[in-house]
Amino acid sequence: MREGGGMFGKIAAVIFVFVLGIYASPKAAAAFKNVQTGAEAPAFKLADLSGNEVSLETFKGDNAVILVFWATWSGRSLEELRDVQKLVAEYGPKGLKAVAVNVEHEHTTDDDLRMIREKAASLKLTYPVLLDKGLDTFRNYGVVAVPSTGTLGSGNILRDAFNGYPSFVFLELKSQVETLLGMKPKEAAVAAKADTSHKPTRPALLNYNLGRRLYAFGMAEKAEPKLRAAAAADPAWAAPNVLLGEVLLSRSKKDPGKIAEAKKAFEAAIASEEGNVVARTGLARVYWSSGQAADAEREIDAALKRNGTYTPALLLKAGILARKGDVPGAEKRIREAIELNARDPQTYALAGRAYEEGKDLAKAAAMYRKAWELNGE
Repeated sequence: MREGGGMFGKIAAVIFVFVLGIYASPKAAAAFKNVQTGAEAPAFKLADLSGNEVSLETFKGDNAVILVFWATWSGRSLEELRDVQKLVAEYGPKGLKAVAVNVEHEHTTDDDLRMIREKAASLKLTYPVLLDKGLDTFRNYGVVAVPSTGTLGSGNILRDAFNGYPSFVFLELKSQVETLLGMKPKEAAVAAKADTSHKPTRPALLNYNLGRRLYAFGMAEKAEPKLRAAAAADPAWAAPNVLLGEVLLSRSKKDPGKIAEAKKAFEAAIASEEGNVVARTGLARVYWSSGQAADAEREIDAALKRNGTYTPALLLKAGILARKGDVPGAEKRIREAIELNARDPQTYALAGRAYEEGKDLAKAAAMYRKAWELNGE
C-alpha cells in the first residue's frame, strides 16, 4: 500500500492537469471536447504513411469530408474505416473526401507503424491515413473515445460528430454525405436545411476561439473574460458557457467563490442546449465537489441517458457508485470507459479517482501508474 500512496504523490500534478481539461466541450462534446458544431474544425498538418505532409486546410473547398480518429487496437475503428471506404467508393466520384487520423498512442514505435500500414493495406483504404505522433491533434480536438468521427462541410465546418461507432452511425453518415453533396430529394433537403445546428455570431466565435486557446495554454485567468464576452455576444450558444464553467471550476481550487459561478455557467449552457452532455457532466462535477452527491448523480444520469458512451460521464458515475459501495457497478463503468479510450491517459487518471472513492488504493495506484506511462513520463 505504501507504493500506491507514493504513486499518488508523484503524479498529483499530472492528474491535476488531466482533470482541468477533460470535461470542457460544446455540442459535439459526445465525440470532441474542444470542437463544437457550426465552427471550423481545428487545422492540422500530419504525415501520411509515405511521409508526405497532409493539411486539413486542403479540404476546405470540399462539400463533404469524413474525419475519423482511429487506432489498430480498436475493433470498432477497423469496422468504421471499412465502412468509410465503402462510402468513398460510392460517393467519392461525387465529391466525398475522407481522412483517417491514427492515434495509436503517445509514442509510435516501428511495430506500431508496421501494424498501421498492414491494417490500412488489408482494408484497401484509398483515402489518407495520417499519423498523430505525440497525440497533439487528438488532444487539440479533445477526442473522448476511439473511434470518433466528424462530418465536415464546406470550409471544414463541423456538422456533426459521433463516438464509439455505434451501429446507427453508418446510415447516419451516408445520409449526411448525401445532404452535404446536395443529393437528397428536394423535400428532404429542405427539411435537413431547416434542422441545422446553432450558428454562433462572429464576435462570439472569435472570443470563444481565443478563450479556448488561452485555456489550452494554461492561462485560465486570461481565458475567463474572453469566454464571458463570447457568452454575452450569443446567449443562445452553449459552448462559451460550457468552457467558462470548466475554467471557473479550475480556478475554484484557489478561489472557492468561483464554484458558484461555474454552476451558473453550466446552468446557462443547459438552458441554451438542454441535451448538452458535457454541460450536464460539468454541473454534476460542481455538485460532486460541493458534497451534493444526490444532485451530482441526477445530472450524470441525465448525461448518460443522452450519451452512454461519453467517457468522462461514465467515470464520474463510477466514482459516485464506488463511494456508495457499489464496486461491481463502478468497475463496469470503468471497463466501458477504458474500452472506448484505451490509450488515453486521462481515462486512466479518472478511473484512478473512481477507485479512490471506493477506497481501493491498490487499483487506484495501478490506474494512475498506467496514466503516467501513457503520458510518456
